[in-house]
Amino acid sequence: MTEKQDLLHLLNEVKVDMLGDKAHPFSLRQLCYYCNPRVNRKRYTDFEIPKKSGGKRRISAPVNGLKSILSCLNIIFQAMYEPSENAMGFAVGKSVVDNAKIHVGKNYVFNTDLKDFFPSIHQARVWKRLQLPPFNFNQNIANVMAGLCFMKVSSPEGDKYVLPQGAPTSPIITNMICDKLDRRLNGLANRFGLTYTRYADDITFSSMHNVYQEDGEFIKELRRIIEDQNFTINDSKTRLQRKGSRQEVTGLTVCAAPNVTKQYVHNIRSLLAIWEHHGYDIAYRRFLPRYIGEKGHVKKGLPNLDSVLAGKLLYLKMVKGADNPLYAKLQCRFDNLIGTMNGEMTSDTELRFLYTMGAKEFDFTHSKGKLEKIQDGFCYIENGARIPFKISKQLSQDDLNNDNIQISYCDNGKSRFYLVHKPFLQKQPKDDSRNDELNKKLTALCDSGFDLNIL
Repeated sequence: MTEKQDLLHLLNEVKVDMLGDKAHPFSLRQLCYYCNPRVNRKRYTDFEIPKKSGGKRRISAPVNGLKSILSCLNIIFQAMYEPSENAMGFAVGKSVVDNAKIHVGKNYVFNTDLKDFFPSIHQARVWKRLQLPPFNFNQNIANVMAGLCFMKVSSPEGDKYVLPQGAPTSPIITNMICDKLDRRLNGLANRFGLTYTRYADDITFSSMHNVYQEDGEFIKELRRIIEDQNFTINDSKTRLQRKGSRQEVTGLTVCAAPNVTKQYVHNIRSLLAIWEHHGYDIAYRRFLPRYIGEKGHVKKGLPNLDSVLAGKLLYLKMVKGADNPLYAKLQCRFDNLIGTMNGEMTSDTELRFLYTMGAKEFDFTHSKGKLEKIQDGFCYIENGARIPFKISKQLSQDDLNNDNIQISYCDNGKSRFYLVHKPFLQKQPKDDSRNDELNKKLTALCDSGFDLNIL
């Protein structure tokens, strides 16, 4: 490739491979519009999410048009480039389990973190990297690609062009830039008889002997190499874990074998036990507030308990293996519950109350979705799913803007939907024995065409 038109042709070929007949080709005008971060500031949407360690993490997500281009460009990068053997994150066929396995059974596990990892990578650095093997692009093509992948930010020192955390291409670009860092840190590890891996910005060394003294030669050389590569060690996340204590690597314990924490298994068991003894509705009501508290800032909308449990069990299977007795037992309990639920959910099933929230709570937990008018009413679109949105006939246009209205997430045996209504419950029922009464009220309400007089 030598010109923009060549890159445009390849991007459109990739898009056809991805979408088939549904693919609408990118235009040269579209490519030129998005490839210049100097003049186009509306390419990214910024928002912040809380960090587990405190503070805020800034996420910059590309607008849909640019995201589509970057998704195709990311496939091109993946076809041309293979990360170093020390890179465990954002690498095809590698996972947190592979990262943890390498450090199992060591006397010492040393973890550190690179501060402001994504914003530390600037456009000029990637522009030059794209002109080197295995890419070997000319300056023109490298300039277009780097322009697509970076965003302009203002700082006291002036404007900078940094790697956005949230773009499809950003993960693989970090590995491309860290090739030299990995090579030098692996050489450092070999020199001191250590094992080294990197999962994104999370750096791990392990060994049977201790070379990790703060004023020791290893730490001094580690800092020098990292700073020489224009990165900074995050001292608040640097720790040395000794054998006999709980040693963790990327969220997994590595004392005897890669394993999840006891709390992870406890959470699965607790939800399964509540579901088995009290039913799905009560288990969902117990699960949802905690889920919103922990994940509400990242994942908008209301989840399905069965989907969340299925995901947790898949992760447990990946870590412990399909033949593990603990995984097999928990999976069997889950399968039995799903089978029972599917057997009970028929077209004649009464309407089931899952969760009721006020308008403000709904706005917070669903800020990434949107309400859309359809032929027979409304639907709510979140995470690509279209969820029916039923509105009581007793509500006027003014009522819909009232913060006092309530929205119930319901299940009628065939599907789940949102029901908007005037308050008929001031609070979530604390006494689970009231569930049957509440479900009957909701069923009667729907059968009556949302006539609130029956309540």
